[in-house]
Amino acid sequence: MSRSEIAAVNRQFEDAARKADLDRLASLYTPDAMALPPDGPIVKGRDSIKQMWGSVAQQMGLKDVRLSTLDFEQAGDTGYEVGEATLTLSGGTAVVKFVVVWKKVDGQWRLHRDIWNAKNA
Repeated sequence: MSRSEIAAVNRQFEDAARKADLDRLASLYTPDAMALPPDGPIVKGRDSIKQMWGSVAQQMGLKDVRLSTLDFEQAGDTGYEVGEATLTLSGGTAVVKFVVVWKKVDGQWRLHRDIWNAKNA
């Protein structure tokens, strides 16, 4: 798992989010992925993650996402990434911090666990 491999998937994530392509966005997760959004329940599986991102996009007016990797490590077919995301929303901009556990499935790195929350100054 190299920085360029993470960057490539992150660019796909940004593009899918920008275009509101929920099927593509969900496909970047493992089939048994979990998302842990702030102040909400754990979201399990691609279908539920797809619905979650659809709700986020609609409720917050998500227009753009920019992901920045601050740190990453790998052990075998698992890795983790610590980063920040800048979200452009209908009401302004928000910055969040995140941790992603990555898993290599069928030769492709996919988001396996995804947790984020607000970054306060």
